[in-house]
Formats: sequence, structure tokens, C-alpha cells
Amino acid sequence: MLNITDDKSQLKQVIEKKAQHPYLLKFIQKPSLDEDKLLLLWGLFSDLDVISEKRDQYITSTMLVQIALDTHEIVSNSGEGLELPEVLKNRQLQVLAGDYYSGLYYQVLASVGNVEMIRILSGAIKKINDNKIILYQKGSIKDVQSLLTTIKAIEASLIHKLAAYYNQPGWIDFSEDFLLLNRLHVEKSCYLKSGQSIIFDVLRDMPSSNPNSQDELTSEKEERVRVRFETCLVDARKSLERSMQKLVKVDDDLKDRVKVLIKRTGSIANSYVKEG
Repeated sequence: MLNITDDKSQLKQVIEKKAQHPYLLKFIQKPSLDEDKLLLLWGLFSDLDVISEKRDQYITSTMLVQIALDTHEIVSNSGEGLELPEVLKNRQLQVLAGDYYSGLYYQVLASVGNVEMIRILSGAIKKINDNKIILYQKGSIKDVQSLLTTIKAIEASLIHKLAAYYNQPGWIDFSEDFLLLNRLHVEKSCYLKSGQSIIFDVLRDMPSSNPNSQDELTSEKEERVRVRFETCLVDARKSLERSMQKLVKVDDDLKDRVKVLIKRTGSIANSYVKEG
């Protein structure tokens, strides 16, 4: 049974402690907690008539699912050097760790007999994994709106399913907009640092409305992709501002995080680093 917590920071410590496994931590990195999603979950349940004990169980279970998904994502993104025994062992332990964290969420809910919440989170996991396949399957996304819908499903399905269960459409829209904008910033940062980003890859593969696109130089095509991405970023910011206004009550920490995201987005002016 979980101890009832009084605030977010205390609940974060409870979740992190529950996710620690001495043997796994000898070989793999400590699992990271997505604090943005913790903020959103705390905000959602603060709006609901849910007793503190159940709130802590539901948030902890959901965050354990997120940790499991993030751990498996590390495995899928680290495919080099499989011939080395130590690398192979690390990957196997990452898979086991992800499975372990998944089992923990089930254990928390099963211990209190909450089959309905298990069903809700299981449905979210399936939706997330289905959309990850769509995202990484080359050529499967044909337009920007489909891409953004896919990203929202990957990032926000856990919170979406919970908010839908409690009939909180405002939190569905807000969490999707918030997590979409955050993911776009993460992808932009990756692109600027390494030139690699799955979202930029998908945008490059999309059909162009320009009839002369076949004659474009590589640099021209890349600039067109950058402008399209920047438009997505600014549109996501505007959508987040609108959806936040619809919520009656927003936690101060969450408000501050939104302000940081919005300020970071800035204007549509191209902010990419120019080289050469």
C-alpha cells in the first residue's frame, strides 16, 4: 500500500523509490521520471473528487507505465554494437527493466482490485505502441495534421484515457497541446545538435504541394522542411494558449512550466543555427 502524499515532490519520491531495483541499477541508468506528465496528472486529479489514497495509486501507476514505455524506447533506439556481449546484456536488461516497471503498475492496481483502471491504462499502452509503429514506418504519414495527431497519441494517451474516463475534455485538450509542444521542442533541439529527428524525417518524406519539388536542391528542400516544422511549433503554441484558458484551475507549477514552453517557442521567425 502506498503512503498518502501531501504534494507533488513527495509523490515523486514515492514513485522513484518504487521504481528502484538494486540489481538493475548496477547495470543500467536510473529510470527518469517525466515531470511534465506528473504535473499534468496532479493537475487533473486536483480537479476531481478523488480521495488522496486513490489519487496517489492512480498517478503512481500511470507514471510507472510511462517509465516502462521510456525504458523500452531506450532499447529500440540503441541498435548499434549488438555483437558486443556487454552491449547485448545491457539491452536485455533494459527490456527486463521495462517489463519490471510494467509489472509494478499492474501490482499497484491489482492490490486494490481496480480492474477498470488496469483496463484504461492497458488501452493507452496499446494506443501509444500502435502510433509509435505509424511514426517510425517510413511513408505511412502523408500530411502534417496526421503527424501531429500521431505525436499527440504517443505523448498524451495515458492522460487522455484517464481524463476521458472522468469526463474532463478540457484536460484532454490541454495535455495533448502541452505535450505536443514539448515534444516539438525536444525534436528541434535534437535536430540542431545532431541533425537527427524523427519528426523532421517524416516531414521530408511527405509529398510536396510544390509541382517543381523534384527540381529542388537539397538545401532548398531542407529549408522548406524547417519552415513547415516552425509553423507546427507556433500553431502548437497558440493551441496550448487557447486550451489553457478553458481550464478553471491550473496548478502554479504547471502554469510556470507552460510559460516556459510558450516563451521558448517565440515567434515564427527562423531560429535555426546557420552554418557556413
